[in-house]
Amino acid sequence: MSDHIDIVEELYGSRYKGNPLWDNVVKKLTVRQAYVFYYSLAYFEKNKTTTALGIFDLPDKTAVHKCLMDALQKEKNPNQAAQIIGDNVHKILINDNDLLWIKTELRAAIWLSYSMATFNHSNRKFFLSYLRSTSEAEFVNRLLHVIDIHGCGLRGDLAEIIRGAFDHNTHDLPIDHRTSFNNHQGNYVSNRIDDHFLNWLNKLPLDEVDAILERFKADEILVLVGIFVPVSKKDKIALVKASLDIRQYMYITSSADASLYLYGVKNDINTVTTNQSEDELDNKNKNKKKNFAKLSAYEIINLLIKARRSREHRKIRSTTKNDRSLTLNKEAHSTLIELSGQLNTTPKKVVEALIEKVDLGNAYEVLEIDKLISGRRSVKGKSPLEKPIKQQESVKLEEAIEVEEPIELEEAIKDLEIKPNQTNKRKRQRDALLNYNKR
Repeated sequence: MSDHIDIVEELYGSRYKGNPLWDNVVKKLTVRQAYVFYYSLAYFEKNKTTTALGIFDLPDKTAVHKCLMDALQKEKNPNQAAQIIGDNVHKILINDNDLLWIKTELRAAIWLSYSMATFNHSNRKFFLSYLRSTSEAEFVNRLLHVIDIHGCGLRGDLAEIIRGAFDHNTHDLPIDHRTSFNNHQGNYVSNRIDDHFLNWLNKLPLDEVDAILERFKADEILVLVGIFVPVSKKDKIALVKASLDIRQYMYITSSADASLYLYGVKNDINTVTTNQSEDELDNKNKNKKKNFAKLSAYEIINLLIKARRSREHRKIRSTTKNDRSLTLNKEAHSTLIELSGQLNTTPKKVVEALIEKVDLGNAYEVLEIDKLISGRRSVKGKSPLEKPIKQQESVKLEEAIEVEEPIELEEAIKDLEIKPNQTNKRKRQRDALLNYNKR
């Protein structure tokens, strides 16, 4: 407190030296207190500007005491206004410690702003115009100004109440916004979805987070649309989580209201609870397009997780399929087809049999295969065995016709044993295959 008074005194002490309003009241106010009383004194002017332009017109924190002093001196009875300030300064603000839950978590700040805007129907547009921002720091700072200056009580606008006190010399202000504020906090704690249901969101890439936001917006469950427009991934995830918190709260409220109907719950209200199994959630409205606006937050989370797993599975399948296919040049392709015909099997089985017979631990055998490789491109940093073969004509091994039982290479060779009437050509083919296997 002493540091604050020293700064204010250093900036404006000489300007208002000897003025009892400055010495006894204004310079002793904190920045937050000074903002409230300044805005209250200039309420009608500031309110008109804000309504017309949607601008939260406040002076810099280093100048707010000066602005308050100037506004106080313009009053018809400055001493009376100063007395009202002194009598009520201790109760106009919510304590710093009570604000920690929104200062430390953007998700909570979004919940509070949405709840206050919904609660205050008369000034909703006026209220939301203050909160336009694109980052956590800006949004929370604006929300704190709104709470201080306009309050969140049942009796209306705090600044307007204080302005009325100045006009009618009322020293006892009917301020009850602390009770309402605590009620908002209690609702948040009670309805906040546990982190273990939502931690997977933190691992999503930015494009998937953006896709969720677009889906939420399309299904009209995204909160503060056009008011809080986050830029960073962290802030976007907080908005997703806050929207789910509020969706669950609205869902429970709607379900409770629907249960009061004479004939039970409405047809368009789902009655799923958090205790239902995933199978029950999956089977419910299975063939219908899921509208998030009719689902609980837990159903939405379940659908988002399933969609994510499906995307990952498709990606793995696509990658695996690409890794398991290769192309051959024309000569190798022709030889493979002819050999598979002689062995009465598929090209895939022939290649697999040849590969299985290769002893990777036998350097001589690997070197002999290396000598047969031609057409390499020079690639820096790679060994000759890692360099690709120039491919001319491809055959998809995955599309080859499968046989019911695999044919081992030894069995294939046995089938090629020379019979008494076998030609010399057949004998040469068998010998060639045996020589290849030895190598």
